Amino acid sequence: MALKDLSPRQMVQITAAWLDPERERPLLVSLKRCAPLIDDIEAAHDGILKSHRPPKKANDELAAIQQKQIATDQVHDRKARGAHAVLTGFADLADDPEDAAIYLEIRDQLFADGLKFISASYSDEAGEVKLARDRLTPESKAALKALPTPGGNLLKAVQAWFAAGDELGKLDAQRVHLEAQDRPGAADPRGGQLRARNRWIKVMRSVLQMLELEEADAETTRRLLAPLDRETAKAERRRASGKETDAEGVAPPAAGGTGEPATDGEAPAAGVD
Repeated sequence: MALKDLSPRQMVQITAAWLDPERERPLLVSLKRCAPLIDDIEAAHDGILKSHRPPKKANDELAAIQQKQIATDQVHDRKARGAHAVLTGFADLADDPEDAAIYLEIRDQLFADGLKFISASYSDEAGEVKLARDRLTPESKAALKALPTPGGNLLKAVQAWFAAGDELGKLDAQRVHLEAQDRPGAADPRGGQLRARNRWIKVMRSVLQMLELEEADAETTRRLLAPLDRETAKAERRRASGKETDAEGVAPPAAGGTGEPATDGEAPAAGVD
């Protein structure tokens, strides 16, 4: 059987029949040598599917997150600088030393290390907001609420700073998650497809070997091999006729120097993980 001549669509047609509980899966499960290969068949089947999916729009998603981070960071930095400046200014303007000391104490609760953090990473800025929120006492919140600012009061401005810091943390987590996602074949789609084909062929050969050792009855063997026989026959007719596509319009795997497996199951060493 010329497994290497099968198209990806034919490959998944064959293994779909073997994995379908309403079709041939119960037969495979009933054979003691074939049953342990079910997981491998599923992995090979999924590998073909995944390697032919359109690449995820990861770059667009990352770009959108980065734009949100930039805009949110501007709010974060502006509110932090403003709150720090206002508290410092009220301390300078206060004629009562006790009032001045209260403003400076609140400033130090919020900004234990000054404004150094606004030049740190987004995740560090998010962490600093959590620390500042925890340091702020109820009395300090009441004092902030009594200090007027354009459009509200200083507590409202500080809360806007906190909210921006929280959002930066969420956006950074989304970015890290997106960058860590496994995208099979995204950077090298042809290489990913070749590896998936090689894996599928190896698993298929293992199943055929185990089926031969099983010495199953003729009806069981016929049913299990029917999807494979049908698709390989189509592939062989296609190759013999010299057509470039099969009846379903699927281009067959190229031969020779395109990275196609050189034998019925394995590509040259450079094409296999």
